[in-house]
Amino acid sequence: MKKEEKQNEEEKPFIIRSYTKVELALLYSPGREPASALQNLYRWIRKCTPLRLELQAFGYDKYRHSFLKREVEIIQRHLGDPF
Repeated sequence: MKKEEKQNEEEKPFIIRSYTKVELALLYSPGREPASALQNLYRWIRKCTPLRLELQAFGYDKYRHSFLKREVEIIQRHLGDPF
């Protein structure tokens, strides 16, 4: 493997944008099945009270298919970068 390829695979900056819930969950739990990764992310949100409260204050809708950019910022601030 070339040195440049190895550097590109090692670390890419996390981009704050809207993500589908499954897409973001898989970034936080790589290698898991989508349903398992999503359950894991939901569990972290429920157990992190400051995160849960901040999402609620922003107007988080648990039935929406995706996380808005601002919600991703909130999650990233509480859970850190996903990779």
